[in-house]
Amino acid sequence: MWNALQYPAFRWLFLSTLFSLAGSKIHRIALLFVAYQETQNAVWVSLILGAQFLASAVLGPLMGPLVDRYDRRSLMVISNLARAALVACIPLFAINSMPALMVISFLLAAFESIYYSSSNSVIPEMVPESALDSANGLMMFVQRFSEIAFVALAGVLVAGVGPAPAFWINTASHLLAAGLLALLPSLAGKAGRGNYFQAVAEGLRPLWQNPILSRAIGTLALAAVFGSVEGALGIVYAAEALKIGVQGFGVLEALMAAGAVLGLWATMPLIKRWTREVVFVRSLALWGLAFASLGLFPNTIWAGVVMVLMGLLNTMFIIPARSIIQLAAPPELRGRIMAAFGATMQSAVLMGTLLAGLLEPRLGVLTVLWLSGFTVFLVVFTVMLRGGIPQLKAGPQPS
Repeated sequence: MWNALQYPAFRWLFLSTLFSLAGSKIHRIALLFVAYQETQNAVWVSLILGAQFLASAVLGPLMGPLVDRYDRRSLMVISNLARAALVACIPLFAINSMPALMVISFLLAAFESIYYSSSNSVIPEMVPESALDSANGLMMFVQRFSEIAFVALAGVLVAGVGPAPAFWINTASHLLAAGLLALLPSLAGKAGRGNYFQAVAEGLRPLWQNPILSRAIGTLALAAVFGSVEGALGIVYAAEALKIGVQGFGVLEALMAAGAVLGLWATMPLIKRWTREVVFVRSLALWGLAFASLGLFPNTIWAGVVMVLMGLLNTMFIIPARSIIQLAAPPELRGRIMAAFGATMQSAVLMGTLLAGLLEPRLGVLTVLWLSGFTVFLVVFTVMLRGGIPQLKAGPQPS
C-alpha cells in the first residue's frame, strides 16, 4: 500500500493533506461546539453545515475550470493560505457571530473544493498507473486516520480548554500544508483559456456522455442516496434498536473507521487479482447486503461485526472507483470532472439524509435500514446485469 510514497511529488502531497486534514477535523468539532454553545439552537448548526454543502455542491463545479487552466500547485497553496486566514478570523472576531461563522464556513468549503479537485486531478500525473490505487488508498488512509485520531483529540481539547486553541491549530496546519506544497514542482493546467461558462459545461457533459464516467459515477451516486441513510440514522439505530446509547454509537462508528483502514490492505491484492471495475461493483454490492442486515438482525454483536465489514468494503469500492474516474477523465478536463464528481456525491448524500428524515418516522429505523441496503444492492446488481463498468482500453476516454 505504501509504494506510492516513493514518488517525491506524491509524498509532499500526502504529507500536506495529512496536516491539512488534521487541523480541519479539529476545527469541525470546535465550530459545531461554538455554534450550538452560543445559541443553544440546532438550527444554527444546520445552517452552518448547509452553507458548507452549498459551497461544495454549487461552487465546486463552477470553479472546476480554474483547476484545468492554472497551475495546480499554486491553487493548492492558495487554498491552504486562504483557509488559514479565514480560520484565524474566527477566534479574532467571529466566534460570537453566527452570520459571520456561516460566511466563513461557506468560503472555507469553497477553497476546500478547489483543493479537492486540484489534488485529485494531479495524482495520476505524480505516480504511474501501477501505483495509482496505492496513491488513492493512501489519500483515503489520511482521511480515515484523521477521523479516528483527531476527532477524538478535538473533543478532549475543546472540553478542556475551549474552542479557540482548536482554531489556531487549524490555522497552523494549513500554513504548514501550504509550505509543504510549495516544494512540489509546477503542475500546469492542461486546458486552454476559452469561454469560462462553456468550460464549465464541458466538464459536466462527460458525466453522462462518457460511458465509463456515467456508469461509475451514476452507480456511486445512486448507491450514496440510499447508503448515506446510515449516517443520518446511525445514532437512532444505536439508541432505539440496539439500546446502547450515544457511547455505543461512538463505538460502532470507530469500528467502521477501523474496518476502512483494514480495507486498505485488502484492496490492492484484489485489484491485481481481478480488475478495478470488478472489485468496485462486487464490493459495493456486498456493502449493500451488509447494510441491509443491520435492519434485519438488530443485535449488538452482529452490528459491531457488520460495521467493521462495511468499513472494509467501503474502502474496497471507493479506491478503485476513484482510480477509474481519474483515468477515464481526459487530462484537460480532469479538474472539472473531479469537481463535478465531488458535487454529485455531496448532493446524493444530502438527498439520502433528507430521505432518512422522511422515512424513519413512517417506517421505523429497522425497515428503513434494510430497505436502503437492499436498494443499494439492487442498483449495483442492475449495473452488473448490464455489463458492469466498462474497462478503459488505452488512454483517457473521449469526453
